[in-house]
Amino acid sequence: MDDAQLIKVLKALAHPQRFRMVQDIAAAGELSCGQVGETCPTSQPTTSHHMKILSDVGLLRVRQDGKHRFLSVDRELLDRVSALLPIRIASAPARKPAAPPRRQRAR
Repeated sequence: MDDAQLIKVLKALAHPQRFRMVQDIAAAGELSCGQVGETCPTSQPTTSHHMKILSDVGLLRVRQDGKHRFLSVDRELLDRVSALLPIRIASAPARKPAAPPRRQRAR
């Protein structure tokens, strides 16, 4: 997993509602989209938007069964992220500190 993909996964998890959705789905093992919607305090379109973001980065697996879609958490991806994060942070190349902003002179 490269840094760009790692950052996308972390950004997806950084939103409180998406984080909660992942927690709920992981705790249940698998939930239908309707069941996820019932647990979310947001509107159906907003909930669907969050589910799409999570599935686009690979955090959610989607299983189709007839007209129903079932969601589960990709625990292998979460395991990779949790293993990679400390390594990537510790091995980040040293960077020069950003220069302080220049003050503009009053005219």
